[in-house]
Amino acid sequence: MASRRERLVSVASGIGVFVALVLLWELLSRIVTATGSYDEPLVPGWGYLWSNSLLRMADYWDGSLGIPSTVEGDPPTYAAAILALGKASLITFQRVLIGLVAGVVVGVGLGVLVSMSSLARRLLAPSVHILRMTPFLAMIPLFNLWFGAATIGIILFVAYGVGVIMFIGAINAVGNVPRVYFDRAATAGAGLATRYRLIVMPAIVPELRASLLLSIGLAWSLVVAGELLGAQEGLGVIVIYALQFAYTGRVMIIAFLFILYAGISFALVEAVSRWFIRWHHQTT
Repeated sequence: MASRRERLVSVASGIGVFVALVLLWELLSRIVTATGSYDEPLVPGWGYLWSNSLLRMADYWDGSLGIPSTVEGDPPTYAAAILALGKASLITFQRVLIGLVAGVVVGVGLGVLVSMSSLARRLLAPSVHILRMTPFLAMIPLFNLWFGAATIGIILFVAYGVGVIMFIGAINAVGNVPRVYFDRAATAGAGLATRYRLIVMPAIVPELRASLLLSIGLAWSLVVAGELLGAQEGLGVIVIYALQFAYTGRVMIIAFLFILYAGISFALVEAVSRWFIRWHHQTT
């Protein structure tokens, strides 16, 4: 009963904070009435965001699926605006997903390899530790130089950031496995590969959950930075065009979408990982 009441209080508190932020933003938009170079409000209100900024997202629609494009001289429509945002969101989500999966696989794999092999530890660990101390944004010029505005460069940039986080998480997780597990397995005659396959890998799953959840938000941040390098499609492209003409409202809409997508991704991964860990404990 107490836990249910606590959940209700938590939900009510979250809704209250959200409503307060919405009202505060509207109040701020009425106080700050300055406009940019194209008469766009620097702090657009909710009405302006809906009636102007969201509607003008139709400018990024290519005119397919029977929905006309404003490039052809047709007036903007909400249908074209929603389709433009949906198409850009799918492209960006694809980059996030592929980069996240690749980063998790490579990061965890290297972390486990470094933990179990002294040779790998001498060869790989110093380089990876140097990379993890390098600010991610400082790597953008290098990825831009190597891959230009290609999609593969954006995906690899996301994978690089996620991989560094998961690498450190895997090393720490392996280091926290109780030593008695290894001693008992060695006593039973299990080899190194068997010990890691049957003991270490199952044991580090719960600890890797925290690193994975951290990587979710990081992946969405990195894909924004990657798309700002000059991609031809995606949510970041809309931000680039909007910034060129000081369209603050359009930038705010894309920012809201990124927050929404990152929050949904975090909640889904958290729920699935929590279920997996619970199932894992029941079967071992």
